[in-house]
Amino acid sequence: MSSTRLEFQLVIVVEPDGDEFHAYVPDLKGLHTCGSTEEEALQNAKEAAIAYIQSLIKHGEPIPIGACGPRRRPKDSVSRVWPDQRIELAVA
Repeated sequence: MSSTRLEFQLVIVVEPDGDEFHAYVPDLKGLHTCGSTEEEALQNAKEAAIAYIQSLIKHGEPIPIGACGPRRRPKDSVSRVWPDQRIELAVA
């Protein structure tokens, strides 16, 4: 069976949360994760986004990529926005 590879570009926001880091994807409602380091939180968000999008496809739901964009943050915010993060997934 052949599969199609899809690539998405996402905005991922990572912010300090106590001794860890919180990450979320504004375009994927409810997708929040964490990590011990900023890089780990970013990687966990990418992996969670793949699972999220695979679930949408499996259930025939629309993929809301690009719907929200990053949320505005105050200038003194410690949040870091990672634009154009690429994820790739296979669809059967």
